[in-house]
Amino acid sequence: MSDNNQQGFSAEMDRARQRLQAISSLALQQFEQAITAYQNVNSQLAQQVLSQLQRAHDFELDMDDHCLDMLSHTASDRDLRLVLALLKAISDIEQICNQNAQIAQQVLLNTAAKPSIKQLEAISTLAEPVGTMLALALSALQQPGSAKAEQALSLAATVNRCYGAILRSNLANNVNQAGQVDTALGVDWVARALERIAEHSVNLAKQAVFMAKVSSGQSSRVELQPRRPR
Repeated sequence: MSDNNQQGFSAEMDRARQRLQAISSLALQQFEQAITAYQNVNSQLAQQVLSQLQRAHDFELDMDDHCLDMLSHTASDRDLRLVLALLKAISDIEQICNQNAQIAQQVLLNTAAKPSIKQLEAISTLAEPVGTMLALALSALQQPGSAKAEQALSLAATVNRCYGAILRSNLANNVNQAGQVDTALGVDWVARALERIAEHSVNLAKQAVFMAKVSSGQSSRVELQPRRPR
């Protein structure tokens, strides 16, 4: 690649990272608002979270177009891998925004089946490591490296443990308490959304590590991560 092309690609990559930072900030803010809305049964805040979903979709479409334009000017394997990693990362972030909206949606459905204090505490216990994972993974993408990404990955076991505890508790309560099925299902939906956010955060953390390796010349291929159905 000529010097001019390389400079042009670097400038496009800088703009792509700025867009990535913008949608990352949106996803993190939306997550915090969704959890606050759920904990406080705040319908107005939940509606605000839902209203931001189209903006997240628009971010993804713009980023896709930007990356496709970058691909047309890419000649080196290194640059190609960076663009593909960005495309995968933006897809995960957009899916996180979708899960945030799922949590907000449950607020609007909770009017007839409000969670108990114990259930809300369990969701808060799960949301704490998930939020930390998300923040660390998004931060790692801005400054690709292993430290914050590894911290994010280390929380996966805690998330799985908290998620499993919620499912087991709700199952036991459903057996022993008639009329609690709708409430338990709503809590399970929120817990599932949080677990999916953690899963996408794991993908983001791995992409951050991969991009750091590519930038330093340590990786020679595109490392595709397995995906679950959306």
